[in-house]
Amino acid sequence: MRKLWYKKSAKNWNEALPIGNGRLGAMFFGDAVFDRIQINEETLWSGYPQKDDTLYDSDFVNSVRELVKNKKYGEAQDTIKSLLHGKETAAYLSYGYVNIDIIEERGEVSDYYREINLENAVATSKFTLNGNKIEKSAFVSLTDDVIVYRIKSERRISARISSACELRHSISTNDGTILTEGRCPTYVSVYDKKLEYDNEKESIPFRSALKVVPISNDVKIYGGSTLRVVGADFMLVFSLKTGFNGYNKQPISEAKEYKDACLKCLSDACAFTYEELLARHEAEYKKYFDRVSFTLEGEDFDEPTDERIKKAGDGRVDNKLVTLLFDYSRFLAICSCGIGTQPTNLQGIWNEELTPLWRCNYTVNINTQMNYWTVNACDMPEFHMPLFKMLRELKEKGNHFGLRGWSLFHNTDIWRDNTIKSFYPSASWWVTGGAWLCRHIWEHYAHTRDLAFLEENYDVLVSQAEFLEDYMTEKDGELILSPSVSPENYFMHNGKKCGVSEWSAMDQGICIDFFDKMVKMTDALNKDSSHYKAILGKIKFPLIGSDGRLLEWNEELEEEDPGHRHTAHIYGFHPADVLTGEKYESAIRKSLEVRLQRNDKSFGQVGWACSWMACYYARLGDSEAFIEQVRRLIKGSLYDNMLSICTIFQIEANFGIASAIIEAIVQSHSDKVVMAPAIPKEWKHGEIKGLVIRTGEKIDYKW
Repeated sequence: MRKLWYKKSAKNWNEALPIGNGRLGAMFFGDAVFDRIQINEETLWSGYPQKDDTLYDSDFVNSVRELVKNKKYGEAQDTIKSLLHGKETAAYLSYGYVNIDIIEERGEVSDYYREINLENAVATSKFTLNGNKIEKSAFVSLTDDVIVYRIKSERRISARISSACELRHSISTNDGTILTEGRCPTYVSVYDKKLEYDNEKESIPFRSALKVVPISNDVKIYGGSTLRVVGADFMLVFSLKTGFNGYNKQPISEAKEYKDACLKCLSDACAFTYEELLARHEAEYKKYFDRVSFTLEGEDFDEPTDERIKKAGDGRVDNKLVTLLFDYSRFLAICSCGIGTQPTNLQGIWNEELTPLWRCNYTVNINTQMNYWTVNACDMPEFHMPLFKMLRELKEKGNHFGLRGWSLFHNTDIWRDNTIKSFYPSASWWVTGGAWLCRHIWEHYAHTRDLAFLEENYDVLVSQAEFLEDYMTEKDGELILSPSVSPENYFMHNGKKCGVSEWSAMDQGICIDFFDKMVKMTDALNKDSSHYKAILGKIKFPLIGSDGRLLEWNEELEEEDPGHRHTAHIYGFHPADVLTGEKYESAIRKSLEVRLQRNDKSFGQVGWACSWMACYYARLGDSEAFIEQVRRLIKGSLYDNMLSICTIFQIEANFGIASAIIEAIVQSHSDKVVMAPAIPKEWKHGEIKGLVIRTGEKIDYKW
């Protein structure tokens, strides 16, 4: 059985186990006596849609472009910095908790066991409390859209059930049901840890309903704001709906109906028995999870998952832990990506904070994209669709340069904000977030060969092409995207830390790759691609420095942080495939080697950076360097619940490492298919079934 399991309950949120259905998320703690589940819903965000008429007109852009052309990088930096206001995107918020405390049962806990079963997405804890064997189980139904939590014991217990919503709310109870009515804050400042509720402004309203449903005949329910339940077998069913009606609709005055919808969802779910709810959920979940399987020969250590993570981090070969990490990625995708939902954010759908670090938003200079690197290869194209809906909505927002088309800086949110949201030029003045996201249209088409999908999204591509064409400028007969930054990285110039350059390897790589795929997709639709071919033929390629490395900027500049976590300049090699051949591969290998030597620690603590490194080495065919990055991720970037770390929990490394594993087994970029390019020697025997490659074909492969 593919599962994570433990001999202790979760003592904090980073030890709890995630469950979800793409819209609702929950963290299962599984404590014997004082248990709780923490709850999220995909549209519980701060704020409301606001118009922003900020314009960075051609005079301003040209003035900065002239400065970087003349290598006045410090002045360019200061010019852009003078515009930055540090405004924040909306924040993705925690609903709070449901608490389930067993009372009148104090004493000895023994035989404790807790797991998340990846084969059916059900979390369970089992234990003996004062001689009474008790089992708790929880899942978020993919079919009935509720959270289900069951307690079953050998003899009757008494439990106290309470809803602990952390947003502004009111609460009432009726017939064994706790109703919570509330709204999200109008503004959240993560910097100041500040929440504002302004009655003159709108914010997302919600209703939740928590109902106790008897399973055994002996269950009795006593009312009040906190429910008391006595019995041997009962379940809790939790429903939550919001008034969110779209990125461009006011959440109260233009809200969709949610109060009756919440109660109807609850009522419909409660019409089924627990066994029926479980069977319906499991059948839907397995429809996606069972499409792919991955096995490696190796010892199957019968140890708790947290112990295995520690021992593997210390050097023990544990091939089964690698396959578990791969399966966990697919489980997390089904639970967080969803069908017909919002795209996954920095933490998927799981967040315990009201002022989360980085606002738990959509950060598009690597994180959002990495969340979707595996859905097509793992034969779950349905879960890619929310991302494309977001792109169509962003297209409608246009850009803030007065140019044609649409653009996106490095952050957005549920309101599809497309303005600058940072104090830092090297992060904020990055205009190719939309172009990178458009690469996913190519990935989806390549894996599915769905021409109807491509036609439906072609206008998004055309609009992005218009923006890039208007923003780029010509120099010495070549097109460069200028001014430019390399996301979140800096160089030193005349003793000053600078981030704004004439052009960067990442932006050039993105432009080359975008127009390369634009030509391919236009040709696939039997449209005229000559215009895009002409643009592609003029875009300047990144340079190689005197020491053999790929240059990150337009000239050899001293790196402010030589071991920086971002390796953005290598984008053209991976995830793109336009920097090919021995010359570039040698330069990329040298760049990675130096980056790791100068700050080895960074890539053991920043999960997504480690995963991206593993992808690079797999694509280079370096099996030992690839597996070393897998080990590094396990050692330094996983919590005990196997969720990945970037200072705090961020989910993208869980998806990125699965993508690297796929790259090691099969590669299908650049119009060719290569089997086993980077399988490490410790994977002597293995098998993968059901993978989808960029020809649209499925493969089974055994070695």
